[in-house]
Amino acid sequence: MPKSISRSTNDRFVFRKNANIGAADAIQDETFLFESFVDTGDIDTLKDTRNPKSIVVGRTGAGKTALLEYLRKNEERTVRIDVADLALSYISNNTVIRFFSDLGVNLDLFYKLLWRHVLAVEVIRKHYKIIDEETNASVLRQIRERISKNRKTQEAFEYFTKYETSFWKETDQRIKELTRRTEHELSNSANIAAKAGVSKANIEAGIETGNKELLTQEEKSAVYERGQEVINRVQMAELTRIIEMISEELTDEQKKYYITIDRLDEDWVDDGLRYKLIRALIETVRDFNSRIRNLKIILALREDLIERVFRYTRDSGQQEEKYQSMNLHVKWDKDYLVELLDKRVNQLIREQYTKQDINLRSILPIRVTKKEEDPIDYMINRTMMRPRDAIMFFNECIEAAQGKPTINKQRFLDAEASYSQKRLNALRDEWSTDYPNLIKFCLCLKKFPNTFRIREVKDKFEENILDFLTSTDSDIRRDGYLYRMSEEKYNRGDVIGIIDEGLRVFYKVGVVGVKAETYLSTSWSYLGQKVLSTNDESTVHIHPMFWRVLGIEP
Repeated sequence: MPKSISRSTNDRFVFRKNANIGAADAIQDETFLFESFVDTGDIDTLKDTRNPKSIVVGRTGAGKTALLEYLRKNEERTVRIDVADLALSYISNNTVIRFFSDLGVNLDLFYKLLWRHVLAVEVIRKHYKIIDEETNASVLRQIRERISKNRKTQEAFEYFTKYETSFWKETDQRIKELTRRTEHELSNSANIAAKAGVSKANIEAGIETGNKELLTQEEKSAVYERGQEVINRVQMAELTRIIEMISEELTDEQKKYYITIDRLDEDWVDDGLRYKLIRALIETVRDFNSRIRNLKIILALREDLIERVFRYTRDSGQQEEKYQSMNLHVKWDKDYLVELLDKRVNQLIREQYTKQDINLRSILPIRVTKKEEDPIDYMINRTMMRPRDAIMFFNECIEAAQGKPTINKQRFLDAEASYSQKRLNALRDEWSTDYPNLIKFCLCLKKFPNTFRIREVKDKFEENILDFLTSTDSDIRRDGYLYRMSEEKYNRGDVIGIIDEGLRVFYKVGVVGVKAETYLSTSWSYLGQKVLSTNDESTVHIHPMFWRVLGIEP
């Protein structure tokens, strides 16, 4: 059993100013991440190169980046690719690429070519330790000599010789080079169309400005056909042989290689292109992982992002189910979260006070409420079962107890108030793409009972939704989904419709849970229960995380 700090004799340890048990961002959390890591069983799954689970899926703060960072730290042959460093904005800003995309040319093969090229080069660079021009030339010479008798492999290798001068350069340079080659071929295709009787001046002007409207309909059709021919000739057959070549090069099954790709949810390119690139990346990862036995490429994706990727890139005949086996859903329970807090608090206190393990309860209040609720249960109940929630709550406790050795009841409750507001702000950031007015809409639940049936709150909700619609707050987006939906239904007198749709959104983001029938337990979306089914007898539960910020009494 961990030893307790005596509440009466502890006169040395106090919570110092700016102390904490970790940062919200795992990249900035190295102090605690590795020493206090809690393995919920997912690391072994990711390390297994034969296991198809290679997309780490979870809500913001679930620990996706932490898993990738821990793997990278503990596996020697790991490459981390940061999409922010790939210069993919070069594609979105390229007028030639944008011109042909706007014409309707399907560029999916080009996007797949891009990812296959990047990933193949990274694997070869890591395997042969290519770090500069000299080692690059030496390695390529060795490979050329070894495969000289294998025609198929030799054909694959010839693809790389086109780019041998950029092997040792940064990845963004290789992406630019590949894009320029495609840009050149597309421009040539437009010139061919011009020779066929289409106005060359119009085509050149359209390409230069990226404006397809400078072309007539006939010109658009001619250039589209030529452009699609170029993209359809993308050397996917060569790249397939490249995968086979890498597989033959990486023959030692004791040496496993990993590539991790994170930060895909950030604004590295505009959303339209980002969804297409991520979709192409997912398909490319599946191809690499299934064909190269001791290589695993691992992505981290937010649940809402992967849902949008498939929604906005859906095509005819798509079978989304075939990608489900790739998903590794990050899940935590109370015991794992308490273990996480224990480890981090012990690490913090050992560095300041004692080498002995500390009992977490010895620095928390004995009870929190009149119901004598256990403080650890109280804290965990105000999380969405995510590490970030638990860490942020305890960091607020440390802030409230600055200069003190323990966290008493009042400091604990003060910390909760600050935590509750910040969690609502974090919810806004997480869902801003889909629901830009989420915080303002959540305030429609202000002063509600923590548990209610829909018919019981109709009048109060109608009053609050009217305040939302008539607000002069400049932060409210009138073109946002929640505002448009509410305005449309309110003008029809359909308040129940607003409540029903509002509850669907609240449920999706985790603000409420629903007990559909008296004999069923309460469902929460963040626990994996995605389908919301309600009726007149359904009971709605507002998540305790938001009680303080919404002024809700237990």
